[in-house]
Amino acid sequence: MIFLALLLVGQAAYYYPILPATMASHFDGSGNPDGWMAKSSFFAFELVIFGVMMVEFLGLPWLVERMPDSWINLPNKSYWLTPERRSRAFEIFRIYFQWFSIALLLVLVFVNQLVYRANLTRTAFDSSIWLILAAFFVFVIIWLVKFILVFRKPS
Repeated sequence: MIFLALLLVGQAAYYYPILPATMASHFDGSGNPDGWMAKSSFFAFELVIFGVMMVEFLGLPWLVERMPDSWINLPNKSYWLTPERRSRAFEIFRIYFQWFSIALLLVLVFVNQLVYRANLTRTAFDSSIWLILAAFFVFVIIWLVKFILVFRKPS
């Protein structure tokens, strides 16, 4: 996750000086730009998104662990939140959230690359976005199924 965070920062630092002052920041379903913003606003927005993601995926497991059990929605929670299993349950929870944050950071890196390239070449957004989104969707389904299965009650 640290590598991807550094990659995202390095990517922004590399492209910032060479991108146009006004950037296409939104693209329609065909990849044509239909929204623009100042380069500085675009990168400020990206920084906010990155910060929120990091706080959410690093802070949420910490926060959930400190919540009352009645607020936690977890498969078989009466089994997993007993004192002898509680720490293991939250260790699993943290690991799954780290994997989710890695996948989301990868999406952000790839999408930003497509946005940068479209702005530098003044062309439509690359259609590979659909492959990226499909791969992320498949990841989310697998992640969710595995998350539910890992919290099964052992027989």
